[in-house]
Amino acid sequence: MQSDTELRSLIQDEIITQIGSRADDLDVQVLLGGVTVTGILVSEEEKSSLCDAIQSMPGVVRLSDDTMVVAGTSAQVRDADVARPWFPAG
Repeated sequence: MQSDTELRSLIQDEIITQIGSRADDLDVQVLLGGVTVTGILVSEEEKSSLCDAIQSMPGVVRLSDDTMVVAGTSAQVRDADVARPWFPAG
């Protein structure tokens, strides 16, 4: 059985293979085979393909996909655009 560090490295390699230099726009965390991916992708197809690839990797027991699709962008989104509070102001 591979370690979480080894699994994270394999997942990062797959991300680089699929989206190239934009791999820096994603963050991968692995704990006991549970994988959480966060960040920005540019299409639903890209998101689906990446999730399918990660879920099919040996050692992945679950995937939490916290990515966001921002179409028509190079995935350069300002923090102020995505880091809004979820609760109403007041």
